[in-house]
Amino acid sequence: MFYEHLNPHSLRNFLKQPSHETLKGLLLDHTGETDFLDFKTKWIDFTKMAKHILAIANSGGGCVIVGVGQNDDGTIDLTGLSDHEVIDKADIDNKLEHLLPKYLKYRVEDFHFYREMNSSLAGKLFQVLIIEYDPKYVPYTSVVNRNELRYGAIYARQGTKSIEATNEKLVEIILRKVQSGGSDVNDYTLKDHLEQLRDLYEEYEKHKNDEYGKYLKELISRKKRRIEHNLDLFTEDL
Repeated sequence: MFYEHLNPHSLRNFLKQPSHETLKGLLLDHTGETDFLDFKTKWIDFTKMAKHILAIANSGGGCVIVGVGQNDDGTIDLTGLSDHEVIDKADIDNKLEHLLPKYLKYRVEDFHFYREMNSSLAGKLFQVLIIEYDPKYVPYTSVVNRNELRYGAIYARQGTKSIEATNEKLVEIILRKVQSGGSDVNDYTLKDHLEQLRDLYEEYEKHKNDEYGKYLKELISRKKRRIEHNLDLFTEDL
């Protein structure tokens, strides 16, 4: 599991087993934002939130905790959410449905510390977006052109920010995918391969005149050979 290698341990523990206890450990650990963790004082515009979700999903998975602020010096404020700031999970799903790729998996969990005593968490309510890492489908690309999102763009985390991936960041994403076992495509269905080929062609059309385009062209050739192999087809037979 990729989370086994995460630091700090409090973040790793929470992502492996989300609970009030592990979230308490994470929040009281005074951990600042990272590639795998983002804080929001309250819910933000959902195109901006989708950008963060895409970036975290591409960078290894993680979470966005809503109800926590981070100060300029890196310290955090456990403000929590008021009742009118809480958004129903179904409404969150409806707002994100058309902003994210269909294979990107996330869930929203509510954590209300009703019984917490003598703690800065006492009576506080937080909502947490937990974003899974699936090397099979990474990198995820934006599926819309809207506000913060550019269609076809690949976003990644850089410290406390979600940015459009540079060539260096893209290499990091691919290396993480390989190290996590994402390079093993033997369990892909033909439909998976064809959808990936289509995505590669779409990405290539946008970048065919630069270095990234040359790399995509080679990937297209390799993907076509993989499909031919899976179909028991060989070039000389065509």
